[in-house]
Amino acid sequence: MIDIIWFPPINVAAHYHADFDVGYARPKKIDEMMTVAIALAALQESHGKPYWIQGVPDSEQSPDVRTMFCDDPVVDAAPLCYQQDVEVVTYTTHSQTRTLPEFVAGTKLANTAGYDAQTIVLVNVQASVRLGSESEWTKVLGTTGKKNQVLVLGLINKVVPLYRLASVHPPEVAIDYNPYELLKKTAHTKVRRWHRGTKNKVSENSDEKHCPFEKFGITCRLI
Repeated sequence: MIDIIWFPPINVAAHYHADFDVGYARPKKIDEMMTVAIALAALQESHGKPYWIQGVPDSEQSPDVRTMFCDDPVVDAAPLCYQQDVEVVTYTTHSQTRTLPEFVAGTKLANTAGYDAQTIVLVNVQASVRLGSESEWTKVLGTTGKKNQVLVLGLINKVVPLYRLASVHPPEVAIDYNPYELLKKTAHTKVRRWHRGTKNKVSENSDEKHCPFEKFGITCRLI
């Protein structure tokens, strides 16, 4: 664990809307963190566990975002936590020369992509496109020989807003949801610090001054 400070998805979403002036073009890393926060809203609901997020600076030469969830601690022992690297890739109108499965196979699961098998690929769909059947995904991604989990996220109703999150590799049931409604339900809203060791040393601070985008040069605003 390089950085001990972790942010709940609701914190990322709140700062995403509070730390920038209207019309400001947010840096790519910040859009990627927000994309992951939206996806985690569904994963928290389906898995029944709180998740946490960190942005990853380019200097670390690692995937875009780190996430983490933990088992419940036993007495005062340190909880067993699971960290995931998430690589976000955006499917736009310029990507439409390929289907979604072809796009993923030719980019993030290509032989030239140096991600380990534990890295999760999150496809942020920003164009009108068919998700594809389970058999299509299995056929196309199976030829890559890669074992990475692939999630596809897309906005399916702008008014609500309603998103769809689908795990396509391995295939699972897709979830349709309003991320903001789910995030409002979450009980974990404070920034946390995790310290490695055998004892439970998780800490929260009511006067926390850190915010999720500060490592990318963004000034925190009160929310």
